[in-house]
Amino acid sequence: MNHHDTDLRELRDQLPPPRPITLSEAHRRSLEHRTRTAILRSDRRRAAVGTVAPLALVAACAATVVALLATALPGGTSPSTEPDPRPVAAAPAAASRLLSIAETASRRAAPVVGQDQFIYVRSAVLANEGRFGEAPVLGEVHEREVWFGQDPGVRGGDANLIRELGQDWPIVTYGPDPAGARRPTYAWLAALPTDPDRLLDELEPLAVPVDGQEPEQAVFDLMTGLVRETLLPPDLAGALMRAARLIPGVVLEPGAQDAIGRRGVGISRTDERFRTRTVWVLDPATGRLLGTRDHMIGPDGKAVLYGATAVLERAVVDRAGQRPSGGGRA
Repeated sequence: MNHHDTDLRELRDQLPPPRPITLSEAHRRSLEHRTRTAILRSDRRRAAVGTVAPLALVAACAATVVALLATALPGGTSPSTEPDPRPVAAAPAAASRLLSIAETASRRAAPVVGQDQFIYVRSAVLANEGRFGEAPVLGEVHEREVWFGQDPGVRGGDANLIRELGQDWPIVTYGPDPAGARRPTYAWLAALPTDPDRLLDELEPLAVPVDGQEPEQAVFDLMTGLVRETLLPPDLAGALMRAARLIPGVVLEPGAQDAIGRRGVGISRTDERFRTRTVWVLDPATGRLLGTRDHMIGPDGKAVLYGATAVLERAVVDRAGQRPSGGGRA
């Protein structure tokens, strides 16, 4: 045994034994689905960059393969290259309410949004004014307005604006900022898949876990950002609710209300890494987001509110700083 082996043994002796990891059945199935999806994507990429044969040879080979599969497989069916659908992984009560809300949200009329226009959202905000590291101290409810430009280009967000606490705050990006998950324009949102499985396949690579965070939590956080201060296409609004049903750890939050006390259907997930919980407060009559609630989970397991919002108005306007003349919709 050399000195390196001795050092390693001493280091191991100083560390606690590894903890066994126990996954729920829903979490295990979700991980299995994501692994199989990644493998299928890799296979397709390898196939796409392979040597391209002459067209006639490709057609002849394809016909031969189809004929062989038709005779070799029962009923003449070919094997599917698509992954199995994800199982419903949310708690049953949450999954049921999300499905109902998804159907309602999908029936809304779609707005018309031009690339030279802005999405306007006005909200009531309840924020933590306490010191960092200390217990939350909630301030008075105040109003917040945002204007998000719809130009998809790399400088399309330069005119974005926040009006809050008596000031205008231009949103400065310090670099290219094209339409995408960080700056979701209406057109970018409308181009996302409306099948919940495919939607999660699109969102998962965009949701980067932070400092050991669960991948499922990162996806839920991304979805929260998409529903909070945007204007969602109706089909996508329904798809997001259906996709939330496929995320392990999503539960029904009893008695949920937004920052101004409006009650709705609460859908939440706890971030086990950072010990926080985000709640969507949804209007079952319209399928719209009423607002959100943010909690810290204390050592005793009790949730302490440290922030909340209430969406008061959403609209499409022609320039940053302009308010809708006829009143938007919440």
